[in-house]
Amino acid sequence: MECPHCQNQKIVKNGKDCHQDGKAIQNYLCKGCSKRFNERTGTAMSRLRTPANVVSFALKMRTEGMRIRASGRVLEKYHTSIMRWEQKLASQSQQWSPPAPAGADITVEGDEVYTRVGENLPPQSQKDGQ
Repeated sequence: MECPHCQNQKIVKNGKDCHQDGKAIQNYLCKGCSKRFNERTGTAMSRLRTPANVVSFALKMRTEGMRIRASGRVLEKYHTSIMRWEQKLASQSQQWSPPAPAGADITVEGDEVYTRVGENLPPQSQKDGQ
């Protein structure tokens, strides 16, 4: 393992954080730059105290068309928390989508569900995009 800040391999364990589900996340300290990090640092799950399976389930519910407030009621989470999770994931979309291979044909499929992240704008029509 190496430090995500300076890529130094001189790291030591530095306590644990307990999350809502009781799972302990190991913290590390870099001896090179003296910064703390854990295995979630630099991912979409960084700085979240909610269990990964709850966040994943919320995002799956939203992709299947469940409304945000209904998702919040089912998971017993505030709808604003679910919106923050969506925004955080959307801001890191480049890390989730690998680049297309050079010279290859790619087929992208989608559905009619739109999730608002940021501004409340309708999708562009074919006329607007051309």
